[in-house]
Amino acid sequence: MHELTVKTGRGKADIMAALEGLASANYITWADRSDIANIVILEGWERESEQPKPPAASQFDRPGDISY
Repeated sequence: MHELTVKTGRGKADIMAALEGLASANYITWADRSDIANIVILEGWERESEQPKPPAASQFDRPGDISY
């Protein structure tokens, strides 16, 4: 835990809250919560449905169009 607090600059409470969130979203399993060495990563990346969508192209963003 000390290494996480040093490397992230966050407090223990913030790290524990983030780990709880990852466990509840099934990104990790953490059966023995007395030690973070017991964490098992289930998914290492965001799920497809949770990824941000790129903004739709504007009518003015047409590469190669030289009409003014």
